[in-house]
Amino acid sequence: MAGAQNKDAQDKTAQNKSWREKTWKWLSLKTLPGECLTLAIGAFGGLLFTYLHIPGGAMSGSVIAVALTTVYAKPTPLAGPLRVLALSTMGMAIGAVVGPDTFANMAAYPGSMALMTLCVILMTLASTAVWTYVMGWPPAMALLSSVPGSMSYILSVSMSLGADAAKVAVVQMSRVIFLVTVLPFIVVWESGDHHATLAQVPVDTIKVIAPTLAVGIVTGAVFTRLGMGGGFLFGALVASGVIHYLGYGEGRAPGWVLFVGQILLGSWVGTRFVGFDWRLFGKIFLGTTASVGAAMGVSVIFAMGVSAFFGVSFGTTLMAYAPGGQDAMMILALSLGVDPIFVSAHHLARYFFINLTLPFIVARMQRAGGADKSEDAA
Repeated sequence: MAGAQNKDAQDKTAQNKSWREKTWKWLSLKTLPGECLTLAIGAFGGLLFTYLHIPGGAMSGSVIAVALTTVYAKPTPLAGPLRVLALSTMGMAIGAVVGPDTFANMAAYPGSMALMTLCVILMTLASTAVWTYVMGWPPAMALLSSVPGSMSYILSVSMSLGADAAKVAVVQMSRVIFLVTVLPFIVVWESGDHHATLAQVPVDTIKVIAPTLAVGIVTGAVFTRLGMGGGFLFGALVASGVIHYLGYGEGRAPGWVLFVGQILLGSWVGTRFVGFDWRLFGKIFLGTTASVGAAMGVSVIFAMGVSAFFGVSFGTTLMAYAPGGQDAMMILALSLGVDPIFVSAHHLARYFFINLTLPFIVARMQRAGGADKSEDAA
């Protein structure tokens, strides 16, 4: 009896120690200098791209600058507080566009979302066909490389199926760079360079920004606790949207808030390339380009159709139908002056659609012997 009590006490002590260690690691200042250097690199890239008038330059510039740094060094990844600040700041900025006329395109949502699910299926199939018939990859590995989103889940599934998780990761992460660098040019070209109209409206003061951000972080923590992907981003979006819809905030997020948020998020995305095998990227560059291009081709076709049928701008629908990168697409939509609420709603729906259907697909692949088929991947 005494032995059991001692064991329980030891287990409780170990749990408390583990909790303290995790908390300290999350709050530790030891990595702060490295994180500041990472942010400085990201800010340099963002400022350079902005100076060169590249659409969405703050976001894409910071991603590329930090990602390229990983070729020669290992930038310090951003710790929990900065990641929360990045997501919450951008969620707050997106939610600030909400007003009485924000949901003018609401009537198009159900039909557009239904078409989006079909678009996701066809994008995945188009990309899978490239990997299967052009690159000769096994079906399971080709499919996992083609699903537009839920990267963490896909990588874990890849390993459980015996697929080459490194190659799957290269394809999935390459799509992020492609989207944040190429898509803004498409949107600006189509719109005739008429973008970034958000600067022409009143902006919130710090007296509105500070409490809105605080409420957004709390709401985001609740969403994250409930297991929602991108919980802090969507939590802050909802909180800010409600506050602005009720009239407590009458402006948009100022430019410096957008810039800081994009640098934070872009630098964080860039650090995901630490340990990235750039030689492997070179080996499968052709397949990666062709698969992403195939997926984008499908999304462009659907975006054109939805734009014509529902009367929503092509830039807005293209951002909403883009193959993955929900955080980046929502933020780029805001910076390019397209409807970020429409984009957010569609990417959230896509997230739920993929996460509800993918487990059943994976289970079927496992029954079909997906692991055996993936071991001989090229």
